[in-house]
Amino acid sequence: MNKLSPAVKDRLILIGWIAGLLLAVSLLWSLSFNYRAAALMRSVNKALEAAGDTRTVSSHVPGRVARPAPVGFWYRLYESDSLFFVFVIMNEGILVPCGVEISGKGKAVDIVPLGSHARQVIDRIPQGVIRVYIRRIESAMSAAKGAQ
Repeated sequence: MNKLSPAVKDRLILIGWIAGLLLAVSLLWSLSFNYRAAALMRSVNKALEAAGDTRTVSSHVPGRVARPAPVGFWYRLYESDSLFFVFVIMNEGILVPCGVEISGKGKAVDIVPLGSHARQVIDRIPQGVIRVYIRRIESAMSAAKGAQ
């Protein structure tokens, strides 16, 4: 180790610090998943209540990840056999938080904008964009059912 130049040593120390920080952040991200899912569930329930919607999400559904689904969280709807998928639609640089109720048969029932800004913007999103998201979510649901 004494034969390495100080510049190489400094670079190795910097790379070690960066690798350590990335490892710590990824560990924190993965270990905080349940907390993030619970916090999102509370926020979704508040948004649904503020919109006058009677639906309530009750619990996170783990292991529903199938590709090519958009990034999001699966929840069960309270007193229903339907699921609720919370995701974000990206349109013209604007993130629009939405949820979609998925029936027991795997079909989208209703898309719900989550928040006052989302309710204002949802009408300006082209239906083709929304249909693409819905199709991807339904196909992920059918792929997850097929894997079970």
